[in-house]
Amino acid sequence: MKTYRTLLLIILMSVTALLSAQEGKFGYIDFNGTLKLMPEYMEAQIILLKTQSDYREEIERSKREFERQYIEFMLEQDYLSPSIVAKRQKELQLLMDNNAEFRDKVQSELEAKREELLIPLKKKLMKAVSDVCTEQELDYVIDTGKGTYLFINPDKGVDISEVIYKRLGIENIPDKVVEQGQPVIIQDSETN
Repeated sequence: MKTYRTLLLIILMSVTALLSAQEGKFGYIDFNGTLKLMPEYMEAQIILLKTQSDYREEIERSKREFERQYIEFMLEQDYLSPSIVAKRQKELQLLMDNNAEFRDKVQSELEAKREELLIPLKKKLMKAVSDVCTEQELDYVIDTGKGTYLFINPDKGVDISEVIYKRLGIENIPDKVVEQGQPVIIQDSETN
């Protein structure tokens, strides 16, 4: 009976030790918030804005051309034969459809350009996070920027934001990522 209790005690202690070892150490950071603080992010935004400006100029030029042809058609239509009126209407419709198709294509190209510009930045940030986690022996990292975590115990987790900021050369450092156990929601003035 005594050996049974001793064996049971050893098993319970082993299970308790195993469970506490599996708890793990975690870090947390606002991934997208940090991404937007990187110096290279502003450079990428400038390139994207320049590209948007170029496209916007072309869209405006196409719009002016359509309006010019439409006004010209409206002024002349009473003096044109029905077949010419029908032909011009089809031309205007085709021009309008082409402009709409171009706007859609521009939107897709801008999204692709944005991804192309951000992928290297995301990789750089992920490498920094990975390196810091290895150095600090963290088991996993929570992204507080997603807003899916209702509570983070700052006594059990490690805010790795400042270490990452320094590693990436970020000087404009926000105050906190987690405050009183709640992820801090940083309002973004930019809509993307």
